[in-house]
Amino acid sequence: MKSMTGFGTFRTQSNEVVIEVSIRAVNGRFLETRFHLPRHFFPYESELKRKFSSVVLRGTVDIFISRKIKASTQTGKIVVNTKLAGEYMKAFKKLSAELRINEHVRLEQISKQPDVIQFEETDTISPQELSILKKSFDAALKKFDGERMREGQALKKDLVKNLKELQRHITRVNKLRDEANKALLERFEAKVKSRLPKDVASHQVDPQRISQEIVIQLEKADINEEIIRLTEHIKNFEKLVELPVVEGKKLDFYTQELLREVNTIGSKSQVAGITEAVVDSKTLIERIREQVQNIE
Repeated sequence: MKSMTGFGTFRTQSNEVVIEVSIRAVNGRFLETRFHLPRHFFPYESELKRKFSSVVLRGTVDIFISRKIKASTQTGKIVVNTKLAGEYMKAFKKLSAELRINEHVRLEQISKQPDVIQFEETDTISPQELSILKKSFDAALKKFDGERMREGQALKKDLVKNLKELQRHITRVNKLRDEANKALLERFEAKVKSRLPKDVASHQVDPQRISQEIVIQLEKADINEEIIRLTEHIKNFEKLVELPVVEGKKLDFYTQELLREVNTIGSKSQVAGITEAVVDSKTLIERIREQVQNIE
């Protein structure tokens, strides 16, 4: 079991370059990867994304990669913007004339202006730097996945604990089921008697028909089916939690089913003990739902 949230970072330094990779993820319904790269690494984004998606299934992920070249090893070319230098020259001469300052414009002044002379680093990277990039990415991904696994184990431990507690509440409800049915029977009998005309002779009332009607109403209000389904859902949930690869989406489905059955029991029963168990169960299921939202 893995958590969707996690963080991993790795920094590699050589004689030429320093590369640092940081991976940070939060919950998400699907896998969404957002790469933040220097332009030199753009050609390798698809390859890195494929490698990442082979490890991570869900989550919103930001991947930051920084690149710092040591000054002594920088390669590139000097670019002179002659047109821009000419515009600066015209501007200086115009300013000199308007201010009536008789001073010659020197080359040093022009060359120091922004963007006149620039150093353009080459876009290509060496095979050694590419190797460093991949090594850093793999190491950061490993740390990131290890962190998600660690958090996932903590989630699993808590889920198992809450599922056992939920099963205890369901067992408690099952023990109170007979009491609930007895209360329902008394209520239905009282309702039937209250609706019979007082002047009708007892021999005109069909006891069997009344009994059948009461049985029908009891079957509708009985919570046995809900208890059976709840027990099965919990068993299936526990099996999914123990799988080598746990799917958060499936667990989320079962969480919804657990809540549905518990709500049905709450709407059917008016026994105080069952109502209390339903409230406690709903609190546990909500806690389980919050945990499941973090699972990949």
